[in-house]
Amino acid sequence: MREGKVLVRVKAAAFNPVDILNLKGSVRLIQDYKMPLTLGNECSGVVEKIGSKVKRFHLGDKVYSRVPIETLGAFAEFVSMKESALAHMAHGLDYDTAAATPLTGLTAYEAITEELKAKPGESLFIPGGSGSFGQMAVPILSVVVFGNKWAKETITALEAERYIVYTEENYEEVLPPLDYVIDTLGESEFEKELSILRKGGRCLVAEK
Repeated sequence: MREGKVLVRVKAAAFNPVDILNLKGSVRLIQDYKMPLTLGNECSGVVEKIGSKVKRFHLGDKVYSRVPIETLGAFAEFVSMKESALAHMAHGLDYDTAAATPLTGLTAYEAITEELKAKPGESLFIPGGSGSFGQMAVPILSVVVFGNKWAKETITALEAERYIVYTEENYEEVLPPLDYVIDTLGESEFEKELSILRKGGRCLVAEK
């Protein structure tokens, strides 16, 4: 076992659109992996072994990870990675939920804080935000979500500013001008999304 590495027994691994891109070679220009390759970008599990210089983890710890992009490998029984790529699972979190958290959480955080540079008190609208991305974004900023009725209770429990059910209201008719929009639906919504942005507001488009 290398000094700064942790060996994790994988309990759950999440499957993401980026795994499909890796499988097809669609991102080969920026992620040109040597073959054969074990896919998998995020997982949860239990610490099985630790290197001599590992300080934050102990055998048996429950952990989760966005596996280092240089290696991938979450779709396996065991995965070895540097200590800094791991975090302790929160108390009460199950393995499936923990495994599905890292990539979506990082995407939401980077979109809001790094790309939009949004500040507390500013407003954000996410059309199609009833999935995992919306759930991660709501705790970060004041968020208005446009989505299906089945997710309304879950999203509002996270203290979303407002939840609009897409079969009941047209958001462009009921929302005041907002600071930001993160598009998850595509070009068919652009005109509507831009109509509810304040002057100087910004729209961030999620890459498909």
